[in-house]
Amino acid sequence: MMRCTILVENHALPGLTAEHGLSLLVEQNGEKLLFDTGAGKALAENCKRLNINIMPEYVFLSHGHNDHTGGIGILDDGKTVFAADGIGKKRFSCHPGKPVRDLSMPENRLTFVRISSPAEILPGMFATGPIPRLSGEDCGGPFFLDPEKKMPDTIADEQALLLKEGVLIQGCCHAGIINTLEYCRKSMPEIKIHTIIGGLHLLSADEKRLKRTADYLRNSAVKRLYLLHCTGENAIAYLRAALPDCVIFTPVAGEQIILP
Repeated sequence: MMRCTILVENHALPGLTAEHGLSLLVEQNGEKLLFDTGAGKALAENCKRLNINIMPEYVFLSHGHNDHTGGIGILDDGKTVFAADGIGKKRFSCHPGKPVRDLSMPENRLTFVRISSPAEILPGMFATGPIPRLSGEDCGGPFFLDPEKKMPDTIADEQALLLKEGVLIQGCCHAGIINTLEYCRKSMPEIKIHTIIGGLHLLSADEKRLKRTADYLRNSAVKRLYLLHCTGENAIAYLRAALPDCVIFTPVAGEQIILP
């Protein structure tokens, strides 16, 4: 059985804190893994309200943006933290007409286990490592490695978590879900992905991108989509209409996804 508790999300059940960020507690076969840490404020507050008093020994960071790493301050330096190279780079959001925002992971004293290629990090849990961008999906954005906007940030450190039972867990999916699924299929073909949990970064996707994504998913083996965080309300509505049997419900902080 796989249990995924939504600790931090853009929306939350009454009594819990919502923020633009993501953190999940993944439990499978006796193992517990903290997937991302949210933006900073909500993780500790929500864990307290959910009676989660001890953080898991193992932590997985999907990428270095601070809406996924901002809560690392509550982790002690004895944790085993899985991340890809580049996780600690300075990075910025430079939306036209808006102030430049620092998106960097907070400074910390944690020791990271670097992931560069698909690897089993716990029994039945695999880190994909960085995901090649081959599909032609529009995976860009106003992201830079400097506030002067001279060095684009491809967020090459992004990775996903794949469970052997066929569950793919995403942070933001900056690499694109088609790229991600194709990479998993080629690098770990024995795992047949039937469920996706997480953000798909379709917040600003045009209809052409949404249609391409829906068509690809319709022709894949994916049967369940639990869409979170940066997927975007319009994209969730589009995918729900296009794939009504897949988009079952949209979880919020405090809810659980339980799969056999």
